[in-house]
Amino acid sequence: MASKHAYKLFFLMQSTVFLALLMYYCYTPHPTMSHHCKQQASIKAFDVVSLWRKKNARGPLSNCTFNDIMNRPGVVLLTTTNLGFLDMTINMLESIKKIGICVYTVIVAEDKNVYRYLRRRTEIDPAIHVEMTDSGEVQSDLVMSTDHHRYFSLLKKRQGYILSLLDQNLEVLFTDSDTFWFQDPLPYFQGDFDMSMMDPRSPYPTRTNKSHYCAGFAYFKPTTVTIQFVKKWITFMEGNDYMDQSVMNKLLRADQPVHVNIKPLDIKLFPPGPKFYEFLERNASYSAVVMHAASIHGHDAKVRRFKSSNMWLVNKTSDELVALEHSLNV
Repeated sequence: MASKHAYKLFFLMQSTVFLALLMYYCYTPHPTMSHHCKQQASIKAFDVVSLWRKKNARGPLSNCTFNDIMNRPGVVLLTTTNLGFLDMTINMLESIKKIGICVYTVIVAEDKNVYRYLRRRTEIDPAIHVEMTDSGEVQSDLVMSTDHHRYFSLLKKRQGYILSLLDQNLEVLFTDSDTFWFQDPLPYFQGDFDMSMMDPRSPYPTRTNKSHYCAGFAYFKPTTVTIQFVKKWITFMEGNDYMDQSVMNKLLRADQPVHVNIKPLDIKLFPPGPKFYEFLERNASYSAVVMHAASIHGHDAKVRRFKSSNMWLVNKTSDELVALEHSLNV
């Protein structure tokens, strides 16, 4: 009986401390925060009131509880989406849920339709926080890579979101929505480094002058070096239609503004789309940790590929998902 009472007391103290830390991160200004970058794109990692209200719930979208996400304090999974890729985002979240990974997740909605849909889906989900972008709404349709201005404008907002979380002293795993998770990737981000990414052009784990890291699945630690680098990355792209990944690699190769300690990810474990299917053809039992459907161009082509390997877990289109959720809430 005494041990039960002690456990309850310990849990209450632990929860109180955790929420106090969340409140600190939410409401305390951090000295590294760039006011200029905040105007570009910023997000708040936690809604303390909402999180406290959800603390006894099991998330319908994540299948995680407040206790589950407390096991990974200081780490945030970040992704962005709009209506064109909502179904892809849900597919990614379903793959994460399927293997039982619980990590606090922040989703930035780039349009109001998606924001309303995801807010309703995560209303009692303690593991997922949805933010509406503060840097200009994206039209609710597919943003094609051929529409360079809109496409690059969407891509270069991500660094502002990443920086705002780093400035809250959080470790950030940024992922594009066109990923599929087979295993927990977080154990691969242990050790002393600034950033961690996959490089398809260099033999793992060597970093060469030909290295070209993938920005669509990347881990950022809130080191002074990382924050300096991300700020430079943002300022370099301001007013220009540059591919964010190309700019990132140009700066990394030039050690601008500082040398970044990068922990490479093994391409066999974190393959891009074409490489994943190449490995799968050679070995039917091949298993990755996370597959990123980069280099499979276009939403529909990605969906076809996912379906061909039984990796499509959503039975509705983005428009159908939004319409169904709306009909249930009128």
